[in-house]
Amino acid sequence: MILCSSVVKSADTLENALSAISAAGFRDIDLIAINTWAHINPADLAKDYDATVKRVESALIKNNLTMRAMNVGLNNQMHDRRKESVADNLKELEALCKFMNHFSVKNAALQPLQKDPSRNPEDVLKDSVDSLEEYYERAGKYGIALGLELHVHSPFETMDAVKYVYDRIPDATIVFDPTHFVSMGHRLEESESVMDKAVHVHIRDAGPGQIQTRMGEGAVDFEWIVNKLAARGYKGHFSIEYLHNNEWDALAEAVKLRDRLNGLMYI
Repeated sequence: MILCSSVVKSADTLENALSAISAAGFRDIDLIAINTWAHINPADLAKDYDATVKRVESALIKNNLTMRAMNVGLNNQMHDRRKESVADNLKELEALCKFMNHFSVKNAALQPLQKDPSRNPEDVLKDSVDSLEEYYERAGKYGIALGLELHVHSPFETMDAVKYVYDRIPDATIVFDPTHFVSMGHRLEESESVMDKAVHVHIRDAGPGQIQTRMGEGAVDFEWIVNKLAARGYKGHFSIEYLHNNEWDALAEAVKLRDRLNGLMYI
């Protein structure tokens, strides 16, 4: 199923973002829940769960939308292993899992946030994976499949880091987002090695040094991605994740990509 991420309207309120996405003809969404960004603050959800559920439910019904996936980022850095930080992140994740159960959402992208340049990268990675193990365990209790996003500028941006994750957590699952590979100058084909672990897909066009481009201006081969995932029996969603920016209309590019994906999937 093709979803539209609410990140296309990250500068708007939840209500206005969902209204615009619905008006563009989308019926299924991937909702952003990242502290200090959009559209739900996990810390607020943990503090006032019922009010947040009511607000989201109302906006979805009003705009004839169904939430199929989420993209979540917790308040504290994944590599922050201070006792209070660990407890707060697990509390937020538990609230998010409960929230996803309420809306029958089965999977979520997990944002690893940033590296810590003041520390040894190996120590940062180890601490991040210690947290990741806890997150997978907690989400699993709710039947939620978390997919780690191998995000540029995060502790998981290199293939060596990914190998370390799999050495520590052999059944770790990821979000397949080839734009991060492409933006770092790698060939798209190099991303194939992580496809087997994908529980969700984020997709847009991108190029070397560019985390996103307008449709057709980047180096992402959408036909190759769809075919390679289909060959592996991938049955999950494709979430179009064009990021709001001040140069061009992210939602308009998302519509173009939706039409392109529909042409590839249903021929």
